[in-house]
Amino acid sequence: MGINKPNVRFIVHYDLPKNIEGYYQETGRAGRDGLPSECLLLFSAGDVAKQIRFIEEKPEREQRIARAQLRDMVGYAETRQCRRTALLKYFSEDWPNQSCDSCDNCLEPRETFDGTVPAQKFLSCVHRVRQKSGFNFGINHTVEVLIGAETDPIRQHGHDQISTYGIGREMKRKTWQAIGRELTRLGFISVAPGKFATIELTPAGREVLKCRTSITLTKPGDTSDKQKRKPAGEIECDEVLFERLRRLRRRLADERDVPAYIIFSDASLREMARAQPMRLEEFANIPGVGQQKLKSFGQIFISEIADHVRMLEPLRP
Repeated sequence: MGINKPNVRFIVHYDLPKNIEGYYQETGRAGRDGLPSECLLLFSAGDVAKQIRFIEEKPEREQRIARAQLRDMVGYAETRQCRRTALLKYFSEDWPNQSCDSCDNCLEPRETFDGTVPAQKFLSCVHRVRQKSGFNFGINHTVEVLIGAETDPIRQHGHDQISTYGIGREMKRKTWQAIGRELTRLGFISVAPGKFATIELTPAGREVLKCRTSITLTKPGDTSDKQKRKPAGEIECDEVLFERLRRLRRRLADERDVPAYIIFSDASLREMARAQPMRLEEFANIPGVGQQKLKSFGQIFISEIADHVRMLEPLRP
């Protein structure tokens, strides 16, 4: 769906997008006029379950692709990495900076902890389950073994007899599931494509398990006591003048039967309201002012700015 508006300031994804490509395209509709904008993605485990139900209604040949896309989307939602870095990496591009200074993970880095022991437990359990049965299981089954659950599949496969059974009772099921997903994002576990999404250790995971390498993990997010962040800022300017210039832009646009942004973007109007140019040479330095717009609209906007300045003169010290 196309949106013919350049000044979209806020985009909310109430549901988890089906894939990163769609999410990237939709968020790209914000801030096309060059001014800061915000994108908010709301995410919970229930979103994943709903998407899986939709996927199961697809033909079998489409399910594998859809499940892989969903895993990538969940990985993006849960990552502690810079969002811009993660997006560019997905599209096989690199971001040279360590921080974009714009996303939640860069502005408010999530708290981490030494997860070496939990990671060792999880990776060891993946290995022991495979060793016992000769084939792989999914994250949820691995978690059930770790917390010592008494389920028919565990008893059936003898996983209540392996050394890692119950060694993770100190943590909740959701915590172990999050650890499993993070270890997957870190490249220590690979997920098989298809409906059952079984997991196995990667060469990096086996090396970590063998060498007891230190692993840093992310603490579960908790936004209940966080202060609300201020919305993305805009160019500071004379707001009264900015509104006057917007009304002038609307009148000119109506006269020409074109969208308002064809005349000038909000970013250009804010720069005018900030710099308050009084000569054509100064007006030409405003971003978004080319030779044709300078010729067509320069003197009109300068006159509006000058009138505003004259009106304020008696109020200035």
